[in-house]
Amino acid sequence: MGKTYGYARLHPIGRGTENSMSDSQIVTLREMQVPERDIFMDRQEVAGGSYPEYQKMLKRLKAGDLLYIKSLDVLGTDYGEIGRQWRKLTKEKKTDVVVLDMPQLDTRRAKTQFGNLVADLVQCMLEYVPDTERLVRRKRQLDGIVKAKQRGVQFGRPEFPMPENFDQVYRMWRQKDVNGEKAARLCHMSKSLFYRKARQRKEMEMQGTH
Repeated sequence: MGKTYGYARLHPIGRGTENSMSDSQIVTLREMQVPERDIFMDRQEVAGGSYPEYQKMLKRLKAGDLLYIKSLDVLGTDYGEIGRQWRKLTKEKKTDVVVLDMPQLDTRRAKTQFGNLVADLVQCMLEYVPDTERLVRRKRQLDGIVKAKQRGVQFGRPEFPMPENFDQVYRMWRQKDVNGEKAARLCHMSKSLFYRKARQRKEMEMQGTH
């Protein structure tokens, strides 16, 4: 039979609540009969921290050990990170995990009949949620852009104002009275911009003939 561990991560919300949150997690782990020497706790100072106590615990975990955590969010600040750590614990370390706030998330359950069913289901959920959230955010962005355009909001770089003499210079250029370089200079444009505007004007003229 493996050893039993506990892990807690303190999320700072304010000085008045830090100690109570820490005490709550530690008390809960003690109630699960986790030995004091096998309880590890980090403080979440910044996102993406190294969490030295967690790393120390990972080195000690072996296949068949049992890890208690109060909630899934002690493993990361987003679903992607939680999913990576869940995979590391249950797949790489082959450690059983019990999430005390969600008793159904106990990888020991139904193991004899369905193997790692619980661990696999949680892994699928944690991998599915970030992809779904990204799709939802993308759809909202696209919907917002469509609605903004309907209100007349312009996106991207502002359109270059057409000079008043463009039509005249454009006809001169089409009739080969001036070359592209001189036409651009007469319109106070760069040569590439003049050619782009001239091409657009030509396409409009061709469409108007149909």
